[in-house]
Amino acid sequence: MTGLAPFESSIAEHYHEETKYSEEGLRRDALRFGPPDPARRIPPYKQFDGLRVMLPTEGLPLQRRGEPTAAGEHAPPGRLDLAKLSRLLWLANGCTRMEEQEWGMQILRAAPSAGGMYPTEVYVAVRGLPGLSAGIYDYQILDHSLALVHAADPMVQLHGASFGHPAVGAAEAVVILTGEWYRSSWRYRERGYRRALLDTGHVLGNLVEVAGGEGFEAVAVASFRDEVVEKMLGVDAATEGPLVLAALVDASRAAELQRVPQRRSPVTEWHRAMKDVGDRVDADAAERIIAALQLAGRLAQTAEAVPPAEPVTNDPQGATIVDAASPPTSWSGGATVATTIAARRSTRNFRREAVPRAALLRALAHAYPHPAPHLCAPELLETYLVAVDVDGVSPGTYVYDASPRRLIERSLGDYGNSLLHLGLAQEIFEDAAAALIHAVDLTRAVARYGDRAYRLVHLDAGHVGERLNLALLREGLGVSGCGGYIDDEMNRVLKIPESRAVVYITAIGTPALDQ
Repeated sequence: MTGLAPFESSIAEHYHEETKYSEEGLRRDALRFGPPDPARRIPPYKQFDGLRVMLPTEGLPLQRRGEPTAAGEHAPPGRLDLAKLSRLLWLANGCTRMEEQEWGMQILRAAPSAGGMYPTEVYVAVRGLPGLSAGIYDYQILDHSLALVHAADPMVQLHGASFGHPAVGAAEAVVILTGEWYRSSWRYRERGYRRALLDTGHVLGNLVEVAGGEGFEAVAVASFRDEVVEKMLGVDAATEGPLVLAALVDASRAAELQRVPQRRSPVTEWHRAMKDVGDRVDADAAERIIAALQLAGRLAQTAEAVPPAEPVTNDPQGATIVDAASPPTSWSGGATVATTIAARRSTRNFRREAVPRAALLRALAHAYPHPAPHLCAPELLETYLVAVDVDGVSPGTYVYDASPRRLIERSLGDYGNSLLHLGLAQEIFEDAAAALIHAVDLTRAVARYGDRAYRLVHLDAGHVGERLNLALLREGLGVSGCGGYIDDEMNRVLKIPESRAVVYITAIGTPALDQ
C-alpha cells in the first residue's frame, strides 16, 4: 500500500499492513505455525457465578416447552421490561441452534461470526426494571440469563464516560459490546482483531434492526472513555475491550437526542504502541499487536471532538453511471426481521444462476440508508460491487454511491475466476453471482480519528454487512460474509484504488439446492 505519509508508522496502519494475506505469507505461516491447537481453544462465551436472572422466552421464535415466560402485562411502547430485553438480546446474539461437531457442541448464534469463533461479549446496563435490579449484567447465552457484574446504578457513570451523549443519558438501557481477542486470534492469529471488530458490527446490526420492532432506537455510541467502561465491566483491554455502546431510547424521542461528534484518539507510532503493551500481555506476537492497537485507540477525558465530515461525492469522470434507484427491501405479509434473524444461516455454496437486479438493488438500498445515522463514521466506508452474473448489469466492477443510489463503472470484465482466487478458493466464491467489497482510505481515516479509526471502520463494515445479509435473505438470495482474502492483489485485479484498504467482502448468489 502506498501514500501512507504522514502517518506511515501509526499502529493502525502498521497493524493493517502486518495482517495482510498473500499467497507466500499464507504458505509461510502454515509451515511455521501449523493448524490451530484444539487444546488451546477457549469457549466462545463467558460464564459467571453468583446472582443470575433468568430471562423470559415469550415471543422468541425458538421458545422451548417448559421454559419460563413473561408474566403480567407488557411495558408500553418505548418502555423496557424483561420480555422486551429478552427478545432484544436473543435476536442480537443469542443461541439459535446447537450442532454436535467432532470437537464438541457448536453453539450457533443469531449473528454470523468468522469460523464460529464468536468473539463478541454482550453486556447490558440498566437503571432497574421489574424483576431486575440496577446494574450491569453479562448476557449468558447457554441458559438465556443475565449474570450481575456491576452491582450499582451505572447510568450516570456511563453518561459521563460517553462525553455526555444525550442518548445515553435518556436510555432505558445501554447494551455494551466487547471483544475477547483470543477467541478469534486462536484461529486467525494477528488478523483475529479484524474478525472481532467485524463480528461485533454484525451483532450491532442485528440490535439496530430489531430495536424498532420493540418501540426503541438503538443509538450506536462509539466515543467513550474506555478505561471507565473497562473498570465497570471488570475487564483488561489487553485481552477484552469495549468496542461500542448501544443506547436503547424511545423511538419517538430519538430525533431530539441529537447525534454528537465522534472523538479522536492520538496517533501512536507502532513501536511505541508495542512498548506501551509492556508486560500486560504474556503471549505471542499475535496477542501483543492486537492489544497494542486496542490500547492505542482508547479515548481519554481530553479527547478532541472531530468536526462534521464534508460531504463526499463520487466523481464519475466520464465513467458510465448505472441508475440503481430502488426502494429498500421491506418485511411484509407477516414476515419480520426477527424471523429472518432466527432462521439466518450463512450460505456455504451457490448454484450457477443470475441474481435479479431489482432484488440486489433493494438489498443495497436497505444496507445503505442515506443518511446513515446508526453508523460510527459513514463518511469513511466505500463499497464496490463486483457483478459476475447480475441481470441487467454488465459484468465488471462498480462503485456503489448510496446517496443518489447509483453504480459507477470502474472496469468491465468477467471477474468470476478472479474472485475465487482472491477469496482463497473458498467455496462461497465458486459460483457467486456478485460480491460487495467494503474498503476505506485508511490514511484519511487515521488523520481524522486517530488509531480509533480502525475500530470505527470495521464496526461499520460489519454493521452494513449484516443489514445486507438480512435484506438478501428476505429477497430469497444467498449470502455469506468473508474476512479472508488476498489483500493487495484484490485492489490490483479488481481496479480498486491502491490507497484503499479492503476490510470486508460479502459473497452473493442463488443458494444451492442442498442449503
